[in-house]
Parts: sequence; structure tokens; C-alpha cells
Amino acid sequence: RKLAEEAAAARPSRPEPRIVDSSVRPEPKPQPTDVAETAEPPPKPRLAKPKPDAAPAAPSAGVLASGGAPAGEQFVLPPLDLLAEPPAIGERAKIEDLRQNALILKETLQDFGIEVEVGDVTKGPTVTLYEFYPAPGVKVEKISSLSNNIALVMKADKVRILTPVPGKGTVGIEVPNTATTTVYLRDILDSPEWRHSKARIPLALGRDIKGHAIIADLAEMPHMLIAGATGSGKTVCVNSILATLLYKFTAEDLRLVLVDPKMVEMQHYNALPHLVVPVVTEAKKVPLALGWVIREMEKRYQIFAKVGVRNITGFNTRERKPVKADATPAQPVKAGAPTEQAELKIEVPRDTDLVVPDKLPYIVVVVDELADLMHTVPVDVEMAIARLTALARAAGIHLIIATQRPSTDVVTGVIKSNIPARCAFQVSSMQDSRVILDSNGAEKLVGKGDFLYLSGSGKLTRAQGVLVTDEEIRRIVDFIGQHAKPRWEPEIHQKLVRRRGAGDADDG
Repeated sequence: RKLAEEAAAARPSRPEPRIVDSSVRPEPKPQPTDVAETAEPPPKPRLAKPKPDAAPAAPSAGVLASGGAPAGEQFVLPPLDLLAEPPAIGERAKIEDLRQNALILKETLQDFGIEVEVGDVTKGPTVTLYEFYPAPGVKVEKISSLSNNIALVMKADKVRILTPVPGKGTVGIEVPNTATTTVYLRDILDSPEWRHSKARIPLALGRDIKGHAIIADLAEMPHMLIAGATGSGKTVCVNSILATLLYKFTAEDLRLVLVDPKMVEMQHYNALPHLVVPVVTEAKKVPLALGWVIREMEKRYQIFAKVGVRNITGFNTRERKPVKADATPAQPVKAGAPTEQAELKIEVPRDTDLVVPDKLPYIVVVVDELADLMHTVPVDVEMAIARLTALARAAGIHLIIATQRPSTDVVTGVIKSNIPARCAFQVSSMQDSRVILDSNGAEKLVGKGDFLYLSGSGKLTRAQGVLVTDEEIRRIVDFIGQHAKPRWEPEIHQKLVRRRGAGDADDG
């Protein structure tokens, strides 16, 4: 007994357990006291009066360059007033209820012969995290095996057990809340994390269990994979990412290539001036669109070599020097060429033909459903995605790929190898979770925006995704479309039109 008492006295004292409700107000982050006071306020959106309707402007052929709005139009950023105002903050959970639940969990573990001490309790938007300090000699694997018993005691559909909690010497038990706190896009865009973010391509993904806004940088990822079953929140996540980009970038600084094989999710984006081509809905046209992106990537690298820079950041911030060159557009793929050959016929102009623009925009390619493409044109799509994910980062080209079925025949090893950042919403099986995250856990999510975010650095975070409604998207697109019309790139747009004509002829 004396030796045990001496050993207990020698162990460092544990901090007093904290019980925090972060579901309605974030837990403050430790930061210098002068950050919020000295930071400059975000710039106000640039507003302009609507201009008369005009036909889509046709930019010059060649490399895709940043440029001002056509005559009679003006690029503007949408105001926050277009987004729904978050409702008033509700009542906080009773601290005593959270403490009582922690004691119930402790007693449940003791019933199975596991001695623990209660640690911190943190209530987030979707789940509450209960932390426990295991007694010396306790095997944490034994705690992991009790998830069903714990769910029964807590009257929950499923619980998730963390052994250990990352960065702590505790075991965590995540129990779903009886009511989920909605995370609104306007709330995130008005948060200190968004206003003070230094991300080059910021994405508002949601709030973590401590209530902190998750602002990811697509430029650093540099690509993202999103997966989730029907109703899990995957499509809402894609829409919230696009809305975030529209609030951050005008068509002068960002161009979009949208692929929607389901033909119903992205049609409302066709009025945007950011689009390189109208939303691609036919699977057989996708290799042509991705082939254009590959050609654009190669042109950019030739321009970088000519100017003497390494990436798009260096190019856009370089010292401007006059460069003389003649512009000769690349030869298009012959009309009616087989889809399998379309991507292989990539012709990059000679160095003497290159036109060096003043500035290059970012290009973001969004594929809403990869499974449909992998069943129709698997070889072409897999080859194009693999090439872009491996090489396109420095050129300012980034991919966001979403799928409802994260099986190995859809999310192949070739596709996944160069996409370290993943968002996993609720999936149907442990195998699907392993495909998207390389670990279990996504099968135990509760749905409706609850997701696990695996950052490019390998850190796994549970969070509640941002909600943006179809009506909010419509208002954003209508506002932007009032000031500038679509500016489709003629090179790829003409090829897609020819491909449609050839397909109609074949069908006939």
C-alpha cells in the first residue's frame, strides 16, 4: 500500500476536468490578445448596378488568362445579405446533464472492469466528446470493443470511440446530441477564422467539436476527395465549397470546370462568368474537358519556364516585363474523334508561339459524381485525374472529386494516391470508410452534415458541415449573373458542341 501511495503521489496531477458547450458559441482559441483588435476588417463587396443583357463574351484563344470584365460588365463579389441570417443562439445545455452523462459512462466502463477518471467534456454541434483517463494497466483496445454496450446505455444509435484522443493521454467517447446545431454559411463567412485566414484558396467546410470554423486552403491540399451516402450531406458540401469560392473570387481570378453526370445538381451554375464551359453533363464529353485542362496545365508550365518562375504565385507576383510573341491557337481535336483518343491528342504550342499574359487565374475542377464516369469512360477519366493530381498544383489547377460510392473500383489507388485531403460523410460500411479515409469511423457518423475531415497533414477532425440552401445558391448566382455574363473558352466549347453533334448523328 505504501508503494502504491508513493507512486500515485509521484504521478503528475491532472488538470481539473472542464465541461464546455461549444455547440452554440465556439470555445475561444488561445491567441495573442491584440490579434482581433489590430486586424483589418474584411473588404466590403464591390457593388455595381446591373448591366443590360449581353451574349457570352469570347476571350482570345490560347492560354487562359486573367482579364477584366468585358465592356459594359463588371466583376463583383456577392454581399453576405444574400445568405440566410442564422437564428438566435438557443439555450446552452445544462452543465449538470453533461456531468451526469460522464458519470454514467464511467460507471458503465467500471461494470466491465475498466477503471477510469472523468476528463474534459466538450459539446459540439453534432456530438459531445467525453474524455477519460484510463487507470494504469488498462488496455484501451478493451474500451474500443464496448461501443455497442455504451451506445445502449446512452440510448444512442451509435457512438465513436477514440483511443486515444489525438494529442492527449485520454480516451474519448463521442455521443451524438439529441438535436444537431445547424452551421450556416453566413455564420462562417462572418467568423474571425474566415476574416483572418491567410489561405490562398479558402474553403469554409464547417465547425469542429469545439465550435471553431474549419477553413481549409485548397492551394495547400492541393486536391480534395469527398464521399458520402445519399442524405449524408455530400452534395451540400460541394455546393457550400462552390459558394465559398464565389464569395472569395471574381471571374478574373478564378475559373471553374464543373462536371455533373447526374444532370440535376449543378445546372443553376451555368449563368456564372467563372465557367470555362457550360456544366458538363455527358460522361463521354468529360475526357475532352479534362483534356483541355491538361493542355492548359502544360501551356502554363511552358510560360513559367519562359518567364523564369516556378509556380502560379511566382508568376502573378513577378516583375512585369514586356514579352513579344505571336499568338497561334492550338489545333483542336478532329470532330467526331473517339473519346478514347481525345485526351491523347494533346498539342502544346511551341515556345515561340506562347503568349505571356499579365496574370493567370486559378482553375478549380469539380466532379460531382465520379462513380458514373468510372463506369462509362474509366480509363480516360482515371488517366486524366491521375495526371492532373500529380502535376497541376504549381500551375494553379485544383480538383475536387465527390462520389456516393467510395468503393475500390471507383476510388482507385491511382486516383487516391495524390489526393491526401478527404472529407468523409456517413457511409454504409467499414470498407467504404477505409477506402476514403484509410481507417474506420465514417460508418459511425450520424449523417446530415456530420463528417470526418482528413487534412493534407494527416490530422483527422470530426465536424458539422456548412448548410447552404438551393435558394441561397440561386440568389448568389443571380446576383453575379446580373453584372457579368458567361465567358466560355471557344477552344473547348466548340469541341464539346461538335462532340454533341457527332453523338446525335451516331444515335440516329
